[in-house]
Amino acid sequence: MDNGENIKLTEPDVLQYTNFRVYLRDYYEFKKKTLPAFSLRFFAEKAGLSSHAHLKLTIDGKRNITKGTVTKLIHGIGLEKQRAAYFENLVFFNQAATDEEKRAYYEQLVKCSPRSKLHKMEKAQFRIFREWHHSVILEMVSLRGFRPIPEAISKRLNGLVTPAQVKESLDLLIETGLLVKTANGYRQSNPMITTDDEVQDMMVMLYHQQMLRISTNMLSALSSENRDFSALTFSIRRQDFANLKKHIQLMRKELLDFSAKAGEGDDVVQVNIQLFPLTRGV
Repeated sequence: MDNGENIKLTEPDVLQYTNFRVYLRDYYEFKKKTLPAFSLRFFAEKAGLSSHAHLKLTIDGKRNITKGTVTKLIHGIGLEKQRAAYFENLVFFNQAATDEEKRAYYEQLVKCSPRSKLHKMEKAQFRIFREWHHSVILEMVSLRGFRPIPEAISKRLNGLVTPAQVKESLDLLIETGLLVKTANGYRQSNPMITTDDEVQDMMVMLYHQQMLRISTNMLSALSSENRDFSALTFSIRRQDFANLKKHIQLMRKELLDFSAKAGEGDDVVQVNIQLFPLTRGV
């Protein structure tokens, strides 16, 4: 009979985390369960920190830490080599103030260890966000008369994607479970693509940046009959901004009513809607 007392606790592995604060919390809770005398004060002293209150504020997300503190925590926890490098980059990825910084630290995180959670996600799901053509090819599968031939797909995409990239994309979409191979080609599946909150915003941002660059090219490449680019600039009350966002979100959902059923569509389109303030209030 197992009463639960013989369950062996496993120390958290930093390589499986995308938020250093969550890792620190789990590490502390693990040590507390395995060493009853372990406390935040003991943890701080072991790491050479001057205050355990600073450590608590860090774990609670109320204070950032410097490179010096990162080095002390690495020593206090006993992280070495890949895990030490991963933890350091993870801290600065989570604390990055700009998109450029976040992207740079993200790239370092992926390179730190092939065993990390981010590296595994990078190989499959994240590429759907990072490279625009995967979502387009996924939609093309449901078009009327779709031909599952890389050369034909590349041609329909106006050569923006090579046949080799198309083949790689189809393989990736199958790997992520978004496509299922059939006797006659492919069909869409509908599993959810999920990413941790820490990285989701960055991946979506990268996707939108790509689409904005493509939009810029299409402005000059397409005739006015084959595109619609328009803009509005107007003043609003600051208190109405949230309602304006909700209105755009509702409109976006209504646009999906134009989505064709599988096998009935003729083309894949992209609709970009942006809303942002041009002035900064006092």
